[in-house]
Amino acid sequence: MAAGKTKWIYLFVLSLIWGSSFILIKKGLIGLSPLQVGAFRVIFAALFLILVGFRKIIKLKSAQWKWIVVSGFVGSFFPIFLFAFAETKISSGIASILNAVTPLMTLILGVYVLSG
Repeated sequence: MAAGKTKWIYLFVLSLIWGSSFILIKKGLIGLSPLQVGAFRVIFAALFLILVGFRKIIKLKSAQWKWIVVSGFVGSFFPIFLFAFAETKISSGIASILNAVTPLMTLILGVYVLSG
């Protein structure tokens, strides 16, 4: 039972971290440019991932790096900067809702495009 409660606590903390990112981006834009906010997010994420996964990074084969870099740019690097730029024009609430709807829109677009 304790392991089950621990998982819920992890989920709750992770939700707070992910959910607070949009309001923190908006607050960061008060004193920083969108490029600076995005750069700080990339730097802190990279430092954390290096600390957590350094041993795994060393074991990667060179053929895997191409896909990791593509995935990193498309899934993380570009959205980090684009959300910062978007929040100069829209509220953080709208940005978070648009981000939350992404999987649903991907499903709908995938069905439409791939049903061919």
